[in-house]
Amino acid sequence: MKHLNALSGMKWLASCLLTVAVLYLATIEVAVETHLWLSVSALLVVLLCMTSSEKKYLNLVMLLTGAFISLRYIWWRYDETLPWESSLDIPFALALFITEIYGISIYLIGMFVNVKQRNRKIIPIDEKQDIPSVDVFIPTFNEPLHVVGPTIAAASQLHYPGTVNVWVLDDGGTAQKLNAQDHHQAKQARERTSKLKALCQQLGVEYLTRPDNSHAKAGNINHALAHNQGELVLILDADHVPSRDFLVNTVGQFQHNSNLGFVQTPHFFVTPNPIERNLGIEDKVPAENEMFYNRILKGMDFWNASFFCGSAAVIRRKALEDVGGISTRTITEDADTAINIHAKGWDSAYINKAMIAGLSPDTFGAYVTQRSRWAQGMIQIFMLNNPLFKRGLSWPQKLCYLNSTSFWFFPLFRVVYLLAPLAYLLFDLQIFVGNAGAFVAYAIPHLIISILINQHLFGKTRNTLFSEFYETILSLFLFLPVLSVIISPRKPSFAVTPKGETTENTHFSGLTPALLVLTIVLTVAECWGLYRYYHFPIEQGQLAIVLVFNTLNLLISLLCLGSTLEKRQRRIEPRIQSNVQAHVAINNKQSTATINNASLSGANLTIHNLDDNLQHGDIVELTCYVAKPKQSQSEKAHLKPYRFAMRIHQATYLANGQSVHCELMDKNTQSLAVFTDIAYGFSRRWEVRRQFEEQQKKSILHALGNFIQLSVRSLTTVLKASLHNQRPDPAKPAGSPKATDSTQDVRQ
Repeated sequence: MKHLNALSGMKWLASCLLTVAVLYLATIEVAVETHLWLSVSALLVVLLCMTSSEKKYLNLVMLLTGAFISLRYIWWRYDETLPWESSLDIPFALALFITEIYGISIYLIGMFVNVKQRNRKIIPIDEKQDIPSVDVFIPTFNEPLHVVGPTIAAASQLHYPGTVNVWVLDDGGTAQKLNAQDHHQAKQARERTSKLKALCQQLGVEYLTRPDNSHAKAGNINHALAHNQGELVLILDADHVPSRDFLVNTVGQFQHNSNLGFVQTPHFFVTPNPIERNLGIEDKVPAENEMFYNRILKGMDFWNASFFCGSAAVIRRKALEDVGGISTRTITEDADTAINIHAKGWDSAYINKAMIAGLSPDTFGAYVTQRSRWAQGMIQIFMLNNPLFKRGLSWPQKLCYLNSTSFWFFPLFRVVYLLAPLAYLLFDLQIFVGNAGAFVAYAIPHLIISILINQHLFGKTRNTLFSEFYETILSLFLFLPVLSVIISPRKPSFAVTPKGETTENTHFSGLTPALLVLTIVLTVAECWGLYRYYHFPIEQGQLAIVLVFNTLNLLISLLCLGSTLEKRQRRIEPRIQSNVQAHVAINNKQSTATINNASLSGANLTIHNLDDNLQHGDIVELTCYVAKPKQSQSEKAHLKPYRFAMRIHQATYLANGQSVHCELMDKNTQSLAVFTDIAYGFSRRWEVRRQFEEQQKKSILHALGNFIQLSVRSLTTVLKASLHNQRPDPAKPAGSPKATDSTQDVRQ
């Protein structure tokens, strides 16, 4: 033990000495030409490290080289580019400088977090050992039954050799809500509660509510912990449908490590977020969440710092009891709880295998609501439970949590990036002083090397400039919420993200005007800047630099504008690619069939060898086979047939049969369970989709070209929509839930 402690101490001493050396070298003043040669050498080192197959140490060399160039840039900015002599200009120049310090700090800490990834293998459950009992918690508030129903049905069919008890924790059925002063709301709550209770009874799961809604989701879970004794707790959001193998792929970790506090798994979404859907890029770029779940969390897991993300996680009850339950201090109760668990000495694990399927927010407004809660909650943690001062955390854990919490200050700083070029172009404020040659020598290498390193670390999960795009579109709407929580850290309240919404018509979001104003201002500044560039040659050096950044902001704003043009979405249930074998029968004739995709109320079938010409309105009997939950891993799967009447809405001929879109005629608890298993039961489907997401990786130049093209296309789409005056029907408010025929607007 002493030897290990000494070795650990030597490593930290070496790390500190290396950090001091890099900082010292970054501040040495050299000629511009010398720094330029230094930057070119650093660029070659980074490129060599990226292309080499030997990654054990070269990855670290690459990150240190990038950090060195970035630190030299920020020192140059401080030493030579701030207009200290001008009392009018210096506040604006300092605002930009501080913003750059923040950005580089997050970048450097992020490099530390992602210096190495941990790819855990699944540890099978050892049935010779004691198998821990599991309580499955499904907290729900106001989600409609078509959202929470599949989660309950799937949880009741989990394969596990031990004891599993499923608990629906209904905060929509509290006495507080059932007796609300608003009689309409109280009536809706009572009707929903009655239906949810009946569904729970039919599926054989426990229903639990409480007197009031204090402390929102955290309070709901803590209340439930007093009503059961499972050794492990699986927490699932209301719209997070688990695959059959969730428990058999996670519980083995707890048998292997008695000090393991929790296991987190990815949040996978079967629907694109509204930005991806509105821009039509859901199959052209990696999904937004993949950068976090397919890269960053693996880096955090290397430092034993992966955190609880609120759902799709199994937590040891003893670890929860050790920290007094789920934290109620902040509205991001998940990460706050994880900090407390780690501080008590418990370990964590991240298994990068998607085993739940969730729903993304359906509208841009809902998307902003969700991100606003995340931002406010993480800043609450930063201010009320700051990881740097949290006893019990290791230094790597402190830095990982610091990176995750401080990142959410970005709305304040991203707004500065938007305003800084405008300050110079429109008001002639000197946001920095210096010549173009020095800028090229210091800033350009920093930007190029930063982009290259980001591409190396995150290229499979985030295309170039898309992080800037996502931060920009959110910054305008999160600026005030973030500012408010800094002023009053205890004030924010938990807001549930709306799910299962529909939109009747293509229309602009109510949040569009803010982006429209920004786009107009950036366009005016761009035109004025170009005018000054051609008519005032003496200013061309600085104008060229500022115009580059303003042009980038303008392209991003055009893309932001297009992402708020809400596309019509009438489907309330996603269609999931299934490829499941089945049989159909009609008029005493039978045929094999393939269920190509399925929702909870319909399916698309390929009927292979049926002579009858199927038409709209025909009724066919579908026989599908579902595996009964296994009681042990060695037990063979037992398939049970289920038969359902399906009404055909559309039939077309194929080379290998007929393709039919059909609707389930009798929707009941049995059909819910069966079609949930068909659509959501196999985690392999989510793995294939994530592999497809990784294949969307593009080279930097290709990604930049696509980004510009997408911005231009976004502008064209917005102009067309404006000219056609597409607005929602006043009689049918956009975003209002509406049950629709499941065969319309099929989404694969």
